[in-house]
Amino acid sequence: MAEVSASDRLDRHALVMAIWAPSALLAAILLHKGLEGGSWWIFGGFVAIILAFAGHVIVNTVLGTGFTAGERALAMSVFAASLVALLMVELFGSSEFAGRIFLPMAAGLGSLVTIAIFYLVIVFGARAGFEQFDVIRDNNPRMASRLKHRGGRR
Repeated sequence: MAEVSASDRLDRHALVMAIWAPSALLAAILLHKGLEGGSWWIFGGFVAIILAFAGHVIVNTVLGTGFTAGERALAMSVFAASLVALLMVELFGSSEFAGRIFLPMAAGLGSLVTIAIFYLVIVFGARAGFEQFDVIRDNNPRMASRLKHRGGRR
């Protein structure tokens, strides 16, 4: 892969932020409205997140780049915080409020996981998509782990 200049990285970052900033604001507004009442607003918030992700994938495809380590870390952190917040509401919130929002929020978070897996399978293939999470093999210093078949000596 060719070396990317700092200006090109900044341009890509600005384009990605131009997609995510309004989408995240819209998603936050819709999710807040959904927490006040109405699962269709929650559905709209997750649709805004999914459309922003699709826009980000299009930017990556057009520019020939992938998700940066920082983008992946931010996404996983926000998802984990959302999941923990949902579980805390279920455990410690009022039963009426938790019962009203749990299913739409869980379905929305589940759809994000499904779309992320679908993306990985499309981009990397079924096996290589899940190997993206194999950090132990990637950090293995043995020469056998660098072989194409990943099997070592037989």
